[in-house]
Amino acid sequence: MAVLDTPPETDFDDIVRIASEICGAPISLVTLVDAERQWFKAKVGDVDLPETPREVAFCAHAIMGRDLMVVPDATADVRFADNPFVRGDDGIRFYAGAPLLTQGGAALGTLCVVDHSPHRLDLDQMRALRALAKQVTELLELRRLVVTDELEPRAQPRPVDLAYLTEARIRELRGIADARNIAITLGLTDATMIHADPGKLSRALDYVIFSALKVAPAGGRIAVRVLGEPVPAVEIRHAGGSIRPEWHTDLAGLREADEPVPRAVAGILRAHGATIMDTSASFGSPDVRFEVRFPPH
Repeated sequence: MAVLDTPPETDFDDIVRIASEICGAPISLVTLVDAERQWFKAKVGDVDLPETPREVAFCAHAIMGRDLMVVPDATADVRFADNPFVRGDDGIRFYAGAPLLTQGGAALGTLCVVDHSPHRLDLDQMRALRALAKQVTELLELRRLVVTDELEPRAQPRPVDLAYLTEARIRELRGIADARNIAITLGLTDATMIHADPGKLSRALDYVIFSALKVAPAGGRIAVRVLGEPVPAVEIRHAGGSIRPEWHTDLAGLREADEPVPRAVAGILRAHGATIMDTSASFGSPDVRFEVRFPPH
């Protein structure tokens, strides 16, 4: 993935912030585990270290499973009671980590939340943490396309139903939206066919919708429509977001994105012939509305 020891990036920082907020935990981390250490790609809370040895890492245990690992009280868990990060009055008491799993099944690390007090998560919080971990893996895959010069499409584009791709991505994001009390609605016309590399375009659409989800206020709404006329398009409307996201300005040709993930998203959309059209009165208005348009099949 060419990610170890790289500088902080906004998208990963956003995810730990959201995970901490949803789970009511003061600390959240994106950790990547190699043979000897766990390294923090993103962190929020009172964590001063950039990495820790693997032998004392909770995440080294979490990546051995395929699902969320929850430790309500580490002092009562024989695996962690003697851990140096647990011992002491201000040590780790609660930990929940979701493994970062690639499509091939490799566990790269975790998205985790930590507290200095015993803690439990409800079903909605656990569902959201799993979905956020999936988002981290999607981000890693997107940035890899840029940093390893694999952005140019290799797969032969084939007819793809844009509505099907969009609906699948919203299904992945709904757990995060529900935990933040944000409604996502989807309006579909008939099958809207385009030529696409479905794997790459699916990731790009996921990122576009998640970018709206990140800035929408709690209790708000994100309305997504897949249109067939005059050209195939995905329309997104949401409240909040007075500043255009980097992928948006890059695709519009206003300024190249500074960070690799939004640059990858703009590159994928551009490779599919996509253009961006603002359809709200002004981008800083309370209701943001835009369309990502594709060439007809």
